[in-house]
Amino acid sequence: MQVSARILGQDYGLTVEEMNRVLVKQGFLQGTPGDYSITQKSLQYAVEKDFHRGTGGYACYNRYWTTRTFDDSIKEALDVSADLINEVRNEIATDRAARYAAQAAARAQANADFLAKQAAEKAAQEAAAVTALEVDELLVKLKKAGKIGLAVGGVILVGYGIYKTAPKVKTLWIKHRENKADEDQCDAYYST
Repeated sequence: MQVSARILGQDYGLTVEEMNRVLVKQGFLQGTPGDYSITQKSLQYAVEKDFHRGTGGYACYNRYWTTRTFDDSIKEALDVSADLINEVRNEIATDRAARYAAQAAARAQANADFLAKQAAEKAAQEAAAVTALEVDELLVKLKKAGKIGLAVGGVILVGYGIYKTAPKVKTLWIKHRENKADEDQCDAYYST
């Protein structure tokens, strides 16, 4: 009867991960977890079947996987001792600890990168706010300077206008006074 590594491991009190490691150590499997394949030694005991699910489209719908079953007679060829079981369990524990440490380091790095990005964005927002405030202050100053410039310009234009028209007004005023004086003399002459 053909059984999977999980069922085969139950006979020895092992999980599927531990049983696969035992099979690797005994030379019946090769590869790494999630990517095992049978060896020449296991050809008489193992049967591999490839499966495919999906008809196209997205990759997540096109799953490929391989199942591996072993004949019960493999138990005679296996030498599963307590030392081998302890060794395999220690390797798995070490690999798991290393994987968790790598995940923790990657998570810490991702958090640090995220916080750095957030700090950079906050600094950019604060710089933009400061720049906007400075621009607003500059506009207020320019408006004040513009108003002052308009007032000074107006005074200058009025002064220039007075400068240019004052002699003409003076001349007209003198002529007007002379005419008035003449009229007063004429009125005085005719009134006597």
